[in-house]
Amino acid sequence: MPFRTTIPSIAAVICSAFVASAAVAADWPSKPVRIIVPYSAGGGSDIVARMIGARLSELHKQPFVIENRPGANGSIGGDVVVKAPADGYTVLFESQSIAVTPAIKKEPPFDVLKSFQPVAQTVTQAFIIVSTASLPAKNLRDLVALSKTRPGGLNAAVSGAGTLLSAEFFKLVANTPLTIISYKGGSQSALALVSGESDIGFIDIPSIATQISAGKVNAHAVTTGKRIRLLPDVPTAAEAGLADYKVEGWLGVFVAAGTPPDIVNRISNEIRASVASPEISARIIQLGGEPTPTGAAEFTALVRAEIAHWKDVVARGKIQQE
Repeated sequence: MPFRTTIPSIAAVICSAFVASAAVAADWPSKPVRIIVPYSAGGGSDIVARMIGARLSELHKQPFVIENRPGANGSIGGDVVVKAPADGYTVLFESQSIAVTPAIKKEPPFDVLKSFQPVAQTVTQAFIIVSTASLPAKNLRDLVALSKTRPGGLNAAVSGAGTLLSAEFFKLVANTPLTIISYKGGSQSALALVSGESDIGFIDIPSIATQISAGKVNAHAVTTGKRIRLLPDVPTAAEAGLADYKVEGWLGVFVAAGTPPDIVNRISNEIRASVASPEISARIIQLGGEPTPTGAAEFTALVRAEIAHWKDVVARGKIQQE
């Protein structure tokens, strides 16, 4: 009967498709891979992406080409990946900003989990809460108390969506006002803190580590749930008195939605192995991060949870969307 002969035919087609997909994944990379970094060269994302790209180039004898596409909170770089073929040869190396943008934009450029497939997390990174050396505050509790005495609160330097919402979340948890000043990058925030233009800052550690060591700013707390190995004497915000305050930045790899699962898994395994290598792990720690080589399923769950969390922060804080 025609129906009986159709079932084996369909099964054969499905089986052939699976075999073909697995074969393509096994051959990856068979040509150059573009790694899109949606930030300027020299930042934390760029440094880690270049380390991973260099290792994969050496292992596979194929170029892994870093392309910096800064602008629009990462949207310019993300657009490159969304419009590229979903074949695993154009990947996005992003920060937590990709999960923050849907909260702060009235019309986000992407529906993140429909436009992208999370592949692997690479790094967990802390922001650090610092103050100018001249500010009369010995610890985080002093900062909160001092901010409450000033009209509009202390001036707080931020740069980028991640540190902006870290500061907004701080206002909610500490129940204290802040006047938030946005700068173009962490280095500009650091200059504002050293000069006294801003009183406190929510900033990435590589941008301010030198100033902390030189005593030009005071470090009061890291935003992660655990202390970081680079600055073991700096307490977490919870240890410093804000039990409900935790913000963990991260870096990770995405591909365009629709990329075959076998290719996603292959890329994920390669990225995770690179992050776990002794040389790259040590360098990440030197930059103030923690190596976090997690796979696609776990990373997808993190991204989904982060999007929901930051939307809640924006709603609770009545933060005006852009």
